[in-house]
Amino acid sequence: MNPLTQIKNTQKATLSEVRQGLSDSASWHAKFANSAYVFAGGLSFDLTEGDVLAVFSQYGEIVDVNLVRHEETGKSRGFAFVCYEDQRSTVLAVDNLNGATVLGRTIRVEHVDDYRLKDEEAAKRKDWRCGCGVENFKSRDNCHKCGGPRPAPEEPASGSGAGAAAAMDVPPPPGGGARQPEAWEGPSFAAGAVDEDDAMMRELKARKEAAIARARAAAEGLPLPG
Repeated sequence: MNPLTQIKNTQKATLSEVRQGLSDSASWHAKFANSAYVFAGGLSFDLTEGDVLAVFSQYGEIVDVNLVRHEETGKSRGFAFVCYEDQRSTVLAVDNLNGATVLGRTIRVEHVDDYRLKDEEAAKRKDWRCGCGVENFKSRDNCHKCGGPRPAPEEPASGSGAGAAAAMDVPPPPGGGARQPEAWEGPSFAAGAVDEDDAMMRELKARKEAAIARARAAAEGLPLPG
């Protein structure tokens, strides 16, 4: 179905509910009550994760942003998945942003029934910390601050005893001097620096974990954690 047709159909369904005065439980939104994710399509390729966060945070606290990018070029593919702390925020986002114009493009915002990463390798990814000390979402392959690459997964050491210890010895840098900076460490790079972006990433990560805990408790009929 054409994306514009999907946008119009969603808008018609919402308008019909408003006119009929249907309750939340009778709304078409209710069948997505177990998912706090929304899909955002038709995005400008110039938008970054921070831009998506700024647009969608108008309707609630956001705990995860996955702006899908090309694996080789790293450029945006024009769509993203956004997770809210409160599932009810997804209703506001769909009703208000579906069909909205952002940077000259009409965007499509829909509920996501069962959000999952596409492959097992991606599913095993976790939020990671760059060498500059900044936290990054699992969907990123490069640090959002300094541009450094995601560190390679550590492989278990083979062997044991003196042989294994010798194999793990790392020779000093040539000339005995200090570590040479990597090519991606630009002038603004400062090892161990922690700035506002890092604090924001840590806060979003904590909110995401809290939202997952509440969702699990709700699914199991347990009291919601504070």
